[in-house]
Amino acid sequence: MHSSKVNQTYNNGRTNDPAISNLVTIHERVNLTKEQYDVLKTICHTYEESISDYMQEALIEAMRFDIEEGNFCDILLQKLDNNDKARNNSSSPPAPNTMNSDLDLLKELQSKIS
Repeated sequence: MHSSKVNQTYNNGRTNDPAISNLVTIHERVNLTKEQYDVLKTICHTYEESISDYMQEALIEAMRFDIEEGNFCDILLQKLDNNDKARNNSSSPPAPNTMNSDLDLLKELQSKIS
C-alpha cells in the first residue's frame, strides 16, 4: 500500500462555512482503461460536472455506503479477530483493548460522513 500526497489547507477565517474552512486535498493517481475514461467523461459531460467534482462525490458516497451498509464494521471485526488471535498466540501481556478505539473511530466516521 502506498501513501497518497495530501495537502491540508486552512481558510484562516475568510469564510464561516465549515465545509470550506478546513479542506484536505488528496492527490492520487487513478488508472483507468480508455473505455472507462470515456465513460467517465460521458457521465461528467451529461451531469455538466468536472471529473474532480464527480470523483469527490463518488468517493464520499462510497465511504457512506461502506459505513451504513456495515462493510466497514465487517473490516473492524476482522481486525479485532486478528488482534485477539495475535494476543492469544503471544507470550507478552495483552495490548490495550482496541475495541473501544475502533468503535469510537466508527462513530466519528459516521458523524463526519452524515
